[in-house]
Amino acid sequence: MPLLFPNFRIHQVFGANTDVGKTLLTTALVRATASKYAASSKGKEKSVFYLKPVSTGPDEESDDDSYVQRHTEPYAHLIDTYNLYQYREPMSPHLAAKLAPDLPFPKTNDELVRGIENYATSCAKQLNGRQGALFVETAGGVHSPALHPPHTQSTFLRSLRLPSILIASPHLGGISTTLSSYESLIMRGYSISAVLCLYDSYYRNDDFLEGYFRDRGIGYWTVKPPPQKYGTIEEDAARLAQWYEEVERSGISEEGGGGVKDASDWLDHQHVSRIKELDSMPGRTLKSVWWPFTQHGLINKKEDVMVVDSAYGDNFDSYYTKPSPTSSTNSELQAIPKEEGSLLNSYFDGSASWFTQSHGHANEELTIAATMAAGRYGHVLFPSGTHEPALKLAEKLKSTVGKGWAERVFYSDNGSTGIEVALKMALRAAGRRYGYDGEMGGDYGVIGLRGGYHGDTIGSMDASEASTYNKAVDWYKGRGHWFSPPMVQYIDGQPSVLTTGPDEWSPLPEALTSEGKSTSEGWSLGFSDIQSIYSVESRLDSPLADYYREHIRKSLERAVKVDGKKFGAMIMEPTCLGAGGMIFVDPLFQTCLVEVVRASSDLFGGKSWKGKKYTEDLKEVRGGWREKRKWRGVPIIYDEVFSGLHRFGYLSASSILKETPDIAVYAKILTGGLLPLSATLASTSIFNTFLSDRKVDALLHGHSYTANPIGCSVALKAIEILERQNWEVEKKMWNVDLKDESKRWSFWNEGFVSTLSETKGIKGAMAMGTVMALELDAGEGGYSSHAALDFLTALRQKIITSPKGQFAPFQIHSRPLGNVVYIMTSSFTKPEVVRAMEKTIVEELAKI
Repeated sequence: MPLLFPNFRIHQVFGANTDVGKTLLTTALVRATASKYAASSKGKEKSVFYLKPVSTGPDEESDDDSYVQRHTEPYAHLIDTYNLYQYREPMSPHLAAKLAPDLPFPKTNDELVRGIENYATSCAKQLNGRQGALFVETAGGVHSPALHPPHTQSTFLRSLRLPSILIASPHLGGISTTLSSYESLIMRGYSISAVLCLYDSYYRNDDFLEGYFRDRGIGYWTVKPPPQKYGTIEEDAARLAQWYEEVERSGISEEGGGGVKDASDWLDHQHVSRIKELDSMPGRTLKSVWWPFTQHGLINKKEDVMVVDSAYGDNFDSYYTKPSPTSSTNSELQAIPKEEGSLLNSYFDGSASWFTQSHGHANEELTIAATMAAGRYGHVLFPSGTHEPALKLAEKLKSTVGKGWAERVFYSDNGSTGIEVALKMALRAAGRRYGYDGEMGGDYGVIGLRGGYHGDTIGSMDASEASTYNKAVDWYKGRGHWFSPPMVQYIDGQPSVLTTGPDEWSPLPEALTSEGKSTSEGWSLGFSDIQSIYSVESRLDSPLADYYREHIRKSLERAVKVDGKKFGAMIMEPTCLGAGGMIFVDPLFQTCLVEVVRASSDLFGGKSWKGKKYTEDLKEVRGGWREKRKWRGVPIIYDEVFSGLHRFGYLSASSILKETPDIAVYAKILTGGLLPLSATLASTSIFNTFLSDRKVDALLHGHSYTANPIGCSVALKAIEILERQNWEVEKKMWNVDLKDESKRWSFWNEGFVSTLSETKGIKGAMAMGTVMALELDAGEGGYSSHAALDFLTALRQKIITSPKGQFAPFQIHSRPLGNVVYIMTSSFTKPEVVRAMEKTIVEELAKI
């Protein structure tokens, strides 16, 4: 839950190490802040709050909230202190907790975070719009262990992303310790508001640290050291009280350190500036940015603009412009509305940030992988060279998604350009085999699927049928023939396969007539369970498979012999057409399509073809007599930019379709959603097409950032993380054995999907892997429909909470696909979060 309140600033205090004066200086900041409110306070309302989430050590020594109480006594009526968890032993929290089984202990680190959220929210309610401040003091150093290892506190507190104060180390080695702590925090996405350091006349760390931090725009203060202990306890207490009074009221001093008054004022200023910046961003964006896939004539108000302040895990914390603020006597605060609620809301990233997210936003392992590669390489040129991340990633891709067929990996910068590369490979390979490539090329197209989407560059758009995406582009030619694919949906609670238009479908074979139903776009066929549909191998000898093959072959014959079309490649998104409407395609149809295309060299080779007849070739293809590395018919391209690498619960679609491609493209999940990178994999026979002793015969394609070391390093780590998962909970929910890779499963409950499909106003629903999609029965379909947008807009207003505190409140944000609503989880979304979303979706659908 994001914690950004208009008149209530919250800062988190980290120490560069233990024994750096963290509690001492936090107490001074509490006093300095309280002193500002004392003059304007009309009563005894609390205005300054102190929270210690976890404290270790005996009460008399380490009970930090008691310490703050003792040393802020002059302002006791304004200050509230609280400690969530206290353990007796002075050691790392995770060990101290184990030695105190009699004391309360949070079951998870998230439970501790919820405790911080709840306390902060209660403080905001007490203020009721008045100004106030909260200081959250962490334990030990930046990387002190969390209560539940292997996380450290800087990791598990990251979801809050509270503006932070770093207490520097004044000791020997303190400069290194402080800079390491600072870099650890900013690398994890924290904003450092201020750095404070106790003055040490011998080590004088402030001489270096002050310039270092101020050069980076971070407020820095050296604070005079507290008095040495000597004499009686009472005398020590008196001297310490005097010290607190001095540093509370004094500012910067030239020698020996000053006080914290200026630091306290600076924190107020930083808070106001942050809110002003957020509030100004929508208007500035409307004047400067041209959004993709957005009609600016419709999205033209500040209230329409979502400002993403940060993102973590499945959520992003966002700001929407609020109504005009009320007037204030403080000119700096005039931009801040007077309300007690947080200015930020947490939204579940239901579109996976345009299909890219899989490992969660700000994944620490991916961040570190990127940082290491950036520090080691930056970017380096790649032609005729190599570097470790690119080489290892190529080898990893060959042994995973390319296992058994791929020999070469070509890198580019995103899915669309990865497809451009694939098309160049395929068309040239076909042209050289069949003798129809010329100096200026030829008008050869591709075979594809209606609803397929392969990117926004000119070539990739030409590999898709005319649609809202591409028909307004002046150079679009639509070079191809598009099959209307039969789709998989739950219809009225039953897993079904149904045809789509505008293709004309002949009646089902007699053996299937009794099971099928006529529809406006052909027929539908019910199945006993979803696994029966995806058991492709067991369906390949079925009457439906023969029916598909005949339909495909006749369509290709008509396209070539009657319409005069020429083809040099086949391209498809396996199992699901993503941006085209989240259409789950019958995998049997796609397998049959590959078989028929590979057996149809007689159609593609023209007069130069002297090979076998279609029936003979089909028998060879179906019999597995084709060498996996040699293409037949025309090269087959699998566009797995969206679907590959476990988006749908499988590594590669080859495991479902039982046919490997000649070329395949991967992106999006490839880097866990952190960086743009794509890889186009090719078989030996495709690669050999470009081999010669002439430069002009090479694949003349490339990008300045080809094989970017940072992207490759992140991709290696992203794949490694996925390889550690087994998705036991999700598979068990779908009654799938952990070791059975042939069965399909989803993060979404099958009963939920079935219920959706039986709901009034829903044409059908489907889920696989991380993706759930439902088609609204809203008259006009397709991308131009507003039906899904209306539903998602209403859904976004719903705050989803957990009665048991298993997750922080959030709302759902997603983007529509015409009349199709889809919501996509990451590969690590918690089951309780998905169950809560399912419940809310059902409730909201009932309203329409």
